[in-house]
Amino acid sequence: MSVFVANRKTGYYWESLDTIKKIVGRLSLDINAEDERKFEDRLSGALQPNFDDFIDQRNIQQVMTRITAFGHDHRPDMSIGKDGVAIEVKVIRTGSSIREAIGQAFIYRLGYRFVVIIWVDTSKDKSYKVSIEDPNSQEFQFLKELEEHNIYCLVK
Repeated sequence: MSVFVANRKTGYYWESLDTIKKIVGRLSLDINAEDERKFEDRLSGALQPNFDDFIDQRNIQQVMTRITAFGHDHRPDMSIGKDGVAIEVKVIRTGSSIREAIGQAFIYRLGYRFVVIIWVDTSKDKSYKVSIEDPNSQEFQFLKELEEHNIYCLVK
């Protein structure tokens, strides 16, 4: 028995995931900012026009699914639908921001069919991005295995 929300890799939310990947792939996040909120703003602005059921946690008029786990409520930065695709944005500064995002992704999978983590590598040498995108790296293989749990990681 799985604790994750049942899902299938077809249909509207699966197609939404593909649309998100394409938009994020084209989007420039080369902005001079240290504040994660600036990156969230840029991503929200790019994604929102493409989905009728786009939800942004900063809009208090919108209801977002809250996942209760370990005695606390958790909710992603954005979502498509109330249980479709959770979207989390993380600025990578240290290994702990990577671990935090992966932990959040598993929590969000309890209530969403798919989870997308968008990592923004602000390091000077883009070392996180380089290691994640190298098909021979352990990091690349690990992120591919996360996809088996419907957790998708994009790095910018």
